Amino acid sequence: MNYQICVRCVMDSSDPEIQFDDEGICNHCTDYLQNRIHGVKPDLSGQELAKLMDRVRSAGKGRKYDCVVGVSGGVDSSSVVRLAVSHGLRVLAVHMDNGWNSPIAVQNIKQLVDRLDVDYASYVLPWDDFRRSQIAFLRGSVPEAETPTDITIQRAVHHYALKEGVKHVLAGGNISSEGILPASWHYNSRDMRYNYAVMKAGGCHRKHFKASRFGVLDEAYMKVVRSIKTVYPLNFIKYDKDAERSILERDYGWQYYGSKHGESRFTKFIQNYYLFVKHGIDYRRATASSELCFGKIDRTQALARLEQLPYHDMDIAAELDYVAKKLQISREELDEIVAAPAKWYFDYPNNRKLLGLVYSTYRLIHGKKKRSNF
Repeated sequence: MNYQICVRCVMDSSDPEIQFDDEGICNHCTDYLQNRIHGVKPDLSGQELAKLMDRVRSAGKGRKYDCVVGVSGGVDSSSVVRLAVSHGLRVLAVHMDNGWNSPIAVQNIKQLVDRLDVDYASYVLPWDDFRRSQIAFLRGSVPEAETPTDITIQRAVHHYALKEGVKHVLAGGNISSEGILPASWHYNSRDMRYNYAVMKAGGCHRKHFKASRFGVLDEAYMKVVRSIKTVYPLNFIKYDKDAERSILERDYGWQYYGSKHGESRFTKFIQNYYLFVKHGIDYRRATASSELCFGKIDRTQALARLEQLPYHDMDIAAELDYVAKKLQISREELDEIVAAPAKWYFDYPNNRKLLGLVYSTYRLIHGKKKRSNF
């Protein structure tokens, strides 16, 4: 299929909601440059980051930990742990174990927490319930096949923040490489009306989502009632992912797992194969467009990343066999799921307008700018 490509970034009309102006410039890079890029405060003196860490440390007085950091074994979350420890914070590293960890990711986490002498906690999911919810989202034919994972990560880190009385969750999200992501590619995982509609369409009872649930009401409770804040330290530095990866490899025995989000076998399957084949979504476009707009790379470099198929280095037959076996479905059913007509969040009941109003009101009250699609 031929898609229209933005003339400034490399986002294209594989996003069914993308908009282009008369010059062929898309709404994603325009929004990024006008609004989101200002959320990055790379202060080479380190003063802004030091102020942030001081606030986190101050809120942690009298408690065992200053902050909770969710860790996956990837570069971003590992970098946040390293950064927090370098500023003297007492960190509780939390890993949400959904059964899909690659052996390299497990080793990366162990090496990091051991060498930094950081306490570690694992949030282990009831596998059968989680497996059923994953299958339901796959059968729902939506891009958000990773919603059960995404939402449970939030549940896990907030569970431990609440348990330990911690007021700050430090996250590895960063605008420099993740500031562009269309809502149609990754709709709000906190919209429980939408989640339950997809679960129902996928033939799965909502009771199997109980251990993963973290909806907008849960989020509001954590933020407003319990005053637990999520902050993004990587937005306060000149974050160079390749340079950070080299530091992790040199000092902490960290190993690369082959691709972005390759620390999870399921995520690698979803982002590199399922989304591309089923929805025409190439996740590399979003990252490349963010880095292009941020000035990390130029357009030629961005386009070069997309020359090969995202799954060119995967043994697809073996990967599909592995995923089907892990989910306890037949290979034939998995093939049928991939081949079924694509659907999007707007094909299901959802609360996008209501949640948009809730988030806008929250930002207005707290004087915050919009940094995401919601």
